[in-house]
Amino acid sequence: MLVAVVLLSLASPAPAANEYPPASGADGADTPVLSLPTHIGEVRYTPGRGLRVGDTGLTLGGYVAVDLTRDEGGPANLRVETLGLFFIWDPTPRLHLFAELDPIDQDEPDEPRQTFTVPRLYGDLAASDWLNLRVGKFLTPVGRWNLIHARPLVWTTSRPLVTELPFDRFTTGAMLFGSRFPGTGTLTYSLYGQFTDQFDAEPEPQAVDRSVGGRLEYASLGGWSVGGSYLSFTDAGRWRHLTGLDTLWQRGPLELMGELAVQEPTRGAGRQWGLYLQPVAEVLPKVYLVGRYEYFDQPAPEPAVNIGVLGLAYKPRPFIVLKSEYLFADHRAEESPPGVKTSFTVLF
Repeated sequence: MLVAVVLLSLASPAPAANEYPPASGADGADTPVLSLPTHIGEVRYTPGRGLRVGDTGLTLGGYVAVDLTRDEGGPANLRVETLGLFFIWDPTPRLHLFAELDPIDQDEPDEPRQTFTVPRLYGDLAASDWLNLRVGKFLTPVGRWNLIHARPLVWTTSRPLVTELPFDRFTTGAMLFGSRFPGTGTLTYSLYGQFTDQFDAEPEPQAVDRSVGGRLEYASLGGWSVGGSYLSFTDAGRWRHLTGLDTLWQRGPLELMGELAVQEPTRGAGRQWGLYLQPVAEVLPKVYLVGRYEYFDQPAPEPAVNIGVLGLAYKPRPFIVLKSEYLFADHRAEESPPGVKTSFTVLF
């Protein structure tokens, strides 16, 4: 078995890694700003793409998010919210290793400081475009927002409740994934499960002990895509089931993204569901108007909440985003309180 894995890892190229967005070439975004010849090959740094360390297959990068927020009735708060450090290594064309370390992680400022957390740590082994194996700790493939993950790649400082309350954002286990390419677009699938305790677990709104799930997405060449997700998991020995739908439409300066998810136990009360719809329009060069409506129906006794977000995002370069928004709601949600939220994010 070990011999077979080694031979597979030395064969033809693996699919491209997805920690960074696809190369665009816009505004010279993919042009290296540093290129040094060395005995290990060319050391090259491209903003938003990381530092490639010669011919070693190693790339170093990451992102940082600095937030300035003021919740209604509270003081202003300035902090480095996230510093995600990427370590990417492709030792062979078919083997891809990835680690993300966060030495700052201040989701709970009152809790004792850890040296760092490990949001992601996994390895990919590729057999073909349509068959790949991932083992480790990775983003749970539910919806779209959770798979984007990196703060510079989303339009708002705040996060829709439906993308974090009904499920654990991370899975420690294994996943089969791949893509097929019919003539009109791309069909992508993932099948995954968690069969062990979460690695480097952090408190999550929805705890998960064991899980199994899948996601299927069709992306049309016409600029739209639709996806479906299913996740079954245990919470303290009790089975729960989540079903979700999501969509994305892009045309010229316009974008529309939305998600819907329903999560409920196999028996008894505790059903929760939510949705959001987020339009984005480029109103001036590199300036984007962002709006969002979201609804989340929490388990009793918490009330259902309607949330609106209106803001602007300025992208002087594809890897730099300055965001400012106002969030208002008919009920206060602890995870997304009303107020002004501003952030400066850089993908490096």
